[in-house]
Amino acid sequence: MSDPYQAKSCGLVEVIDQCHLTDHYKKDLKRAEIPHLAIRAFPGSDLKHLRICVEYLIAAFLLDRLTDKPATAAQAQEWADIYKQYFRKTLQENKGPARINQYLTKKCDIYPQAFSKTFERTKGPAEIIKYLTSHMSNTIKDPYWSCLVENNILLADGMAKEAVDRENPGTEMDLETYIKVRRDTIGARQLFDLGRWIHELNITPEILTHPDIVRLEEQFIDLISLANDLYSYKKEYLAKDANHNYLTIALRDPTADLHENDLQGAINYTYDKFCRVLADLEHQKKVLPRFRKSEEAKVDKYLWLMMNVVIGTIQWSLECERYGHFVDADGPNQGDVVFNL
Repeated sequence: MSDPYQAKSCGLVEVIDQCHLTDHYKKDLKRAEIPHLAIRAFPGSDLKHLRICVEYLIAAFLLDRLTDKPATAAQAQEWADIYKQYFRKTLQENKGPARINQYLTKKCDIYPQAFSKTFERTKGPAEIIKYLTSHMSNTIKDPYWSCLVENNILLADGMAKEAVDRENPGTEMDLETYIKVRRDTIGARQLFDLGRWIHELNITPEILTHPDIVRLEEQFIDLISLANDLYSYKKEYLAKDANHNYLTIALRDPTADLHENDLQGAINYTYDKFCRVLADLEHQKKVLPRFRKSEEAKVDKYLWLMMNVVIGTIQWSLECERYGHFVDADGPNQGDVVFNL
């Protein structure tokens, strides 16, 4: 690991250390190597921008934890609503400086608090989300912040819907439906928003909503979700929690034409899908319509930074401890897979 990487990583770990969470949850965030994800997704970015990105990732990981097991669908919806509420509040005028509530002079552990019966006992995580959104909004200005708010509302809705699906396992998705749903829960759109902010790519709404640009964004997101499902499958399989994974759905979707126990076939099928999406993406880039000359360079850089996010998230997935790759050579090895981008 290079010295510049170590210096940046140490500076970003401070963001986690300063967060009002117990050492237990801080350890969980560090084990996920949130600073590493920020550095990989946004190569070459300075420490100032990366610290804000880490703050965002902490908030997003809190949402993921609060809406995942053991949360019920109702509890997940409550936390999704709280998350959306604090993002929306940042759009109000006359914002003041971000402040941590005095309640958080005692460190907050979201594990026992998050699913208590009364909000009075659960407001620790909410206060942290409130602080992080307020602090980020004072640094990330429009048009980037409004996009980030909008896409985090979509993220929270997607997480709540995933909890509903978890409680109703009889409702099975096919591969096409799953990959569409996954676009709202993988958390990639928000990284694209942060990337445009870092590089000051003020692309007009007309171009961002152009059908060809939207399609390219979706393809970049699909690359991230397919790769993530490949790399996370081992962890999810061993935890008996792999139902919401492209490999699992491929094993039961008749269009994949796989035997129900053909795990290697599902891995190969997912890999082939990744390659097809990548090939189509490269083709779409070549036939992209011409935009105004003043916007062409911005669009090219946007496509470049989205690919950086794809590559960076794959690198992070393999290098961090979160997914347990290459840790125990003698342990179970269900679903390990590596491929090159």
